[in-house]
Amino acid sequence: MNSTTSSPKQIEKVSSDNIVVGFDLLSNLTYMSVLSIGGLPRDRLLESCGELKLRTAVFFEYIHVLAARVGLEYSEAFRLVADRAKASSVKSLLLRFAAALGSGESEQEFIEEETRLEGQRYGNEYERSVENLRKWSDAYSAILVSVSLIMVVSLVSTLLGSLDANFVVLMAFTLFCVTSIGVFLIYKVAPYEAFTYDSIDGAPEARKRSRLCLLLGAPVGLVFALVLGSQFEIIFGAGVGFLVFGIALLPAGFYAWKDDGAVGQIDSEIQTFIRSVGEIAGSTGSTLTESIRRFDARSLPNLEPYINRLHTRLSASLPTANCWERFRAETGSELVNRSTVMLVDGSERGGRADKVGEIAGDFSLKISQLRATRNLAASTFSYLSFPMHATVVFILVFVFQIVAVFSNKLKDVQTEAIEGTIGNAMVNVSNVQAPPGITLPSGTDGLTNPLGTMFGVNDLGTMSVVIVFCIAVLTVANSLAPKFASGGSNLKIASYISLMCILTGGLMSVIPMLTDTLFSI
Repeated sequence: MNSTTSSPKQIEKVSSDNIVVGFDLLSNLTYMSVLSIGGLPRDRLLESCGELKLRTAVFFEYIHVLAARVGLEYSEAFRLVADRAKASSVKSLLLRFAAALGSGESEQEFIEEETRLEGQRYGNEYERSVENLRKWSDAYSAILVSVSLIMVVSLVSTLLGSLDANFVVLMAFTLFCVTSIGVFLIYKVAPYEAFTYDSIDGAPEARKRSRLCLLLGAPVGLVFALVLGSQFEIIFGAGVGFLVFGIALLPAGFYAWKDDGAVGQIDSEIQTFIRSVGEIAGSTGSTLTESIRRFDARSLPNLEPYINRLHTRLSASLPTANCWERFRAETGSELVNRSTVMLVDGSERGGRADKVGEIAGDFSLKISQLRATRNLAASTFSYLSFPMHATVVFILVFVFQIVAVFSNKLKDVQTEAIEGTIGNAMVNVSNVQAPPGITLPSGTDGLTNPLGTMFGVNDLGTMSVVIVFCIAVLTVANSLAPKFASGGSNLKIASYISLMCILTGGLMSVIPMLTDTLFSI
């Protein structure tokens, strides 16, 4: 537990955003609710809540320190801590708690009512965030297409000679800014919650493999991408680099995707396990170990192997806390971690197991249902991001290749025109009599570029670098946006970047050959 000098500093670090602290606050209140069932004393109740590894736990820890060590009244301690809280939901809760203690209201009834209200408030805010996420994801798609079309128009305009390469650079910077703002907005409006749990006892096998593959694959893939990509022209070489880097990240992305799917399936079944074990223990008066032995785990195919190993360890009379911690580490789910802590601590500290299991099961069920709502909105955006990205990359590279081919042909035509006609043109110009009031151009400046009045040839090297930069920005943005929308472990970024890089590299490698074939016919 933290000292009194560090607690105020940690309180200042807690976010002022209600959405960010909402999941932790609901978990804290639910945990407090299951502990209050057993009639736990106020000091031990607050001390236990302060020991949780949650953002909001520091408030209850500091309240306990002020009351137990400094000697303040609990109502006064709640008010002092409320003054330091920046989140309005936390501040109002602590002030209501202080008022309830001062009026002599039953703590258990107050905690149960606040838990119910906080669950409703969190659910409403979560659903509003999901609705905002759905609208902003649609807006992001529209913005992405718009800035890509602006880049296409800029490329065509440079071919017509009305704009130079500097304008294309400016549009590329605009694309970077717009896509960055779009990704940031999706990150901010998406619900904030922890999906995965990493215990000191380890992590799921798929997650460990993903981290190992990422640690090895990212630097190796980057080196090979730079070496192989530098052997070819800019566009084709960048395509080879993207392709190599995406393939290098593919194993890490595969295991990350596998781990995320396993956590989601476990989260959908944990509420049944907790509720059933609590009901068995409450109706038979047995311990949780005996209740797990009687529970038929075959009804939960995703949790069955973990439950069987948990029962084996508990039956071997190993330390209960270590057995449950190992169970949480193997599942790797934060929801499993929080709900099982509620079940075990509530039952071991005097609470009725069936009542504790009901509250903890309701908590996990509510979170699972809210996540299903989010997944419905995020999955559509995630699947749309792949064809949208492929379309944008195809248009940018294809238009640039057309501009490059046309510019090269213009150079050939201009060279032939200058070399074949400059002599005759100079003779004809010298014999021409200017009409009254009109002065002919001196020298041959007006004939050096016969097509210059309509078309202009620009620096294709600079433009190709700009196109590669734009495609790299779009690849990263279209990898981060779906991950922020769906949530989960940061390892999922490797999944999206891997697929996006492979898609980008394939298109950038094929399109130059396609355009060369088309214009060589």
